[in-house]
Amino acid sequence: MCNLSEGVMRKGVAKGRAEGMARGVTKGILSSIQSLMETMNLSPDQAMAALKVPEAERQKYVELLKKQ
Repeated sequence: MCNLSEGVMRKGVAKGRAEGMARGVTKGILSSIQSLMETMNLSPDQAMAALKVPEAERQKYVELLKKQ
């Protein structure tokens, strides 16, 4: 494999890993929010506050909860 195609492949692999990790983190936080809502009878806002989810990200999780 030539150096150029090797570099392109490495960038693609790195991007794929980063995107996969981001999806995994999102799934984990969403799961934690749902668990707190169920076990502690918290609202979505209370659960996200307990998990210290940044304000800027909370709407994303509200939308994901609606899809569940």
